[in-house]
Amino acid sequence: MTLVQLQIFSQVAEQGSFTKAAQTLNISQSAVSHAIAELEAELGGMLLIRDKRQPVLISDFGKRVLEPVRIILNGIAHIEQEAAAIKGLETGTIRVGSFPSAAARLFPKIMSVFEQLHPHIHIVLFEGTDEEVAEWLRTRVVDVGFVAHSSPENGMIHLTQDKMVAVLPKSHELKEKPRISLSDLESHPFIMSTGGCKPLIQDFFQQSQCTPCIKFEVRDIGTILNMVREGLGITIIPELSLPDTPSGVLVKDLQPSMWRYLNLSCPFINEATPAIQSFIAVAQSLFHGEHSP
Repeated sequence: MTLVQLQIFSQVAEQGSFTKAAQTLNISQSAVSHAIAELEAELGGMLLIRDKRQPVLISDFGKRVLEPVRIILNGIAHIEQEAAAIKGLETGTIRVGSFPSAAARLFPKIMSVFEQLHPHIHIVLFEGTDEEVAEWLRTRVVDVGFVAHSSPENGMIHLTQDKMVAVLPKSHELKEKPRISLSDLESHPFIMSTGGCKPLIQDFFQQSQCTPCIKFEVRDIGTILNMVREGLGITIIPELSLPDTPSGVLVKDLQPSMWRYLNLSCPFINEATPAIQSFIAVAQSLFHGEHSP
């Protein structure tokens, strides 16, 4: 097998498409198909499941092969970056996983500084739920990822805290209360965010020995805010998820205050390239110690 074959296999698995992989690698689709076929023949098993009606799927065998392939490619990238550094050059790619609010609020600030320091390092952002980011980190789809927890976590690179807030319709009966407790919310229809915050919110309710009356489960924050605005329920979301000037709703602090801890995770940090290490350092320099509860 060749390094090119491994790079092509990794790209097809990442893109879910022979065509997109060919475009990314700037080669023909037939070259991609030929490389995959040769690799499968050499390994003696099918790596990818082709079906014109849906994206390319990774076979069980392909999943077992993909993780060591990514380890090899990461090692090659590390060698290339070290060699480039000796020559006074910078090259490479960093794959970053993030949930939406971190992608919107934290990532741009980091990138504005990082690009000035390392203009030739290419950053690829993968946006998904907390669960998806965790899976991408485990399987090495991304090099580093933003993750959130309801309490400080060992092994994480802490960045900042984000306050959890209650969001109510403007005419809600709790509108006069300066702070809202979880027990206040138990008897009201609740809209649960499923965009990554659900495990955190469930943890908070469990710690308070309260049970939300969940009427809707919705992923998109904009949709949630519109539903609250129309009086369909109340919700709890992180403050960073809110638009700068949310209209038609009331935003209330919780009693007691509740926070989510925003961290970077890099499970294979001992293997991290110089570019990844620099990305982490920039993030820490910008956010470390902000918004302490």
